[in-house]
Amino acid sequence: MDIDPDRLRAIVGALGGVAVYGLVQIGALGAAERANLFEHLFRLGCAAVSAVILAAFFVKAALPLIPWPPMREAYLFGFAVGAFSWELLPVLFRIVKRRAVERAEKL
Repeated sequence: MDIDPDRLRAIVGALGGVAVYGLVQIGALGAAERANLFEHLFRLGCAAVSAVILAAFFVKAALPLIPWPPMREAYLFGFAVGAFSWELLPVLFRIVKRRAVERAEKL
């Protein structure tokens, strides 16, 4: 089985994005919050796994949709997914849940 280079680049970019965002979040913790460092590291691990999955599955579909040709790089897409998935995934889940409820009510 051949490994798709764009998927691999997106995965590496996603891990980099999660690492940067995670370091910022952990660095912004106060002294009292650092006592729960294990909890924050667990969240970082979950964010890394979800970002890798999202980047690997969506890179082929998303790259052609990016309107700026210089930005159509798998590393950049993966980095954006990794850096922003912590904030955007909960919002996306709420939107999907709300739309599912609206559709269910129409049935």
